Amino acid sequence: MAKTNEAAERYKTINRTSNAANIAYLILHLLYLVLFIIAKLDIMIYVTSAVIAVYLLFFLLIKYKKYYLYALMVGNEFFAFIILSSLMLGFSTGFHLFLIAFCVVSFFTTYFSKKKEVRGSYVWVFLSLLIYISLFILSELINPYYAIEKWLEMTLFIIHLIIAFAIISSFLAIFIKYASSLENRIMVDSRTDELTQIANRYGLSDYFEQEKNKNGKVLAMFDIDDFKGINDTYGHIAGDYVLKRIAEIVKATIEDAFICRYGGEEFIIVLDDNKTNSFYERLEAFRKSVSKETIEFEDMKINLTVTIGAVKYVDGMSLQKWTDLADEKLYEGKNSGKNKTVI
Repeated sequence: MAKTNEAAERYKTINRTSNAANIAYLILHLLYLVLFIIAKLDIMIYVTSAVIAVYLLFFLLIKYKKYYLYALMVGNEFFAFIILSSLMLGFSTGFHLFLIAFCVVSFFTTYFSKKKEVRGSYVWVFLSLLIYISLFILSELINPYYAIEKWLEMTLFIIHLIIAFAIISSFLAIFIKYASSLENRIMVDSRTDELTQIANRYGLSDYFEQEKNKNGKVLAMFDIDDFKGINDTYGHIAGDYVLKRIAEIVKATIEDAFICRYGGEEFIIVLDDNKTNSFYERLEAFRKSVSKETIEFEDMKINLTVTIGAVKYVDGMSLQKWTDLADEKLYEGKNSGKNKTVI
């Protein structure tokens, strides 16, 4: 389920980014077209018109989720357009600034590609560097085809500087957002028991550290009586089902409590000592619910009980001390007959 959600989020990010990028590139070339028409640069007008038609067709690639092909074609188009524009209008117009931004885009595209074997980012970065150096050298050796006016040269350079910065910033912002989302998901998963979908002992540690007011709290540790016998008799798959049902029962019986699977068949409940409904009464209600429950798994009916040990929090007590004391109470109950709550 987590992998499905991650894949859906990945495709959503790719689709949103691809559409936004294509619209931005289209607007940029429309701006070029206007400037070239004003400056009466015939060759650049024809070239830019053709590029605009190509970008309109690129929306079909995005629609049919051909993201890698789209990125590949955009990359080639940009390289060709940057080379041609730099040779026609001059290095000082700043088309080469896109090559710097393109390095960031290439890494981003490779990371989000579903084809994990793709290592295209290094090729794109190398080509960007090679083209940048080549254009710089050529600008020192030959004059541009057009001798454009200063206003157009400055306008193009400022546009390219702003856009290159915007491309780098936006792609990095998207990546940071995705990485942060992924980090949060990993953090949650690492603190959730995979089988029962409640907190694990790492989640318990986080809860203990984050809970500011522990006074009045009670930590109850319980485990399933003779759980090994359940596994031996009914099988480990049935045993796993029992653990999941126990987690569901405790969540349904003791509301507004922190619940975690501490390990194996051991669970921990942290709850308030409410005067109108004491923690002991709430724990007993849970214990009795378990003893009355007949768990049905396939064609088997399983009856079981739990033993609970509970300890109130004392100011300054560590989590380890708290759980150790609850564990002692638990085994006191185990040794005196099981299926009871000891405080």
